[in-house]
Amino acid sequence: SVGFEYTAICCLTTASYIAFTYSVTVWRTQFRKMMNKADNEIGFKSFDTLINYETVKYFNNEKYEGDNYSKLLAKFEQGSLKTQSSLSLLNSGQQIIITLGITASMYLAVNQILSGNMSVGDLVMINLLLIQVAQPLNFLGSIYRDIQQSHTDMRPGRNGHSALIPLL
Repeated sequence: SVGFEYTAICCLTTASYIAFTYSVTVWRTQFRKMMNKADNEIGFKSFDTLINYETVKYFNNEKYEGDNYSKLLAKFEQGSLKTQSSLSLLNSGQQIIITLGITASMYLAVNQILSGNMSVGDLVMINLLLIQVAQPLNFLGSIYRDIQQSHTDMRPGRNGHSALIPLL
């Protein structure tokens, strides 16, 4: 049996992981929405330009349409970059929290081994216990992020249509 300190570290690590994952996932949703909106605008703009090809050509608006399309692509690129950067921040933060929890537990265990209150086998048991807690947390964190991302992607876009289904 392990002491109260290890239980507290495990609970604190789990609570910190859940709170961090939730808050960062909610925060990064804005970037995903921005990216989806830009993607929709690109699709609608290219569709509109292709449908009205003769009109664009007749009025010599190729440069104007090309510039507008480039602006939309830059907006999409910015949203995509922020989405990926925030995902990297989320993954890094999650791993830092798990690592800090394991490090704190190992520090306590090593001190107790040096004082003669624990054996090396107890240290291995504590390490395995925390790793077994961390693996499902990583899995559940990924599932939560994927569900939130899918929910964001399926929200209605422009004109009430889904962001995932381009309308022709």
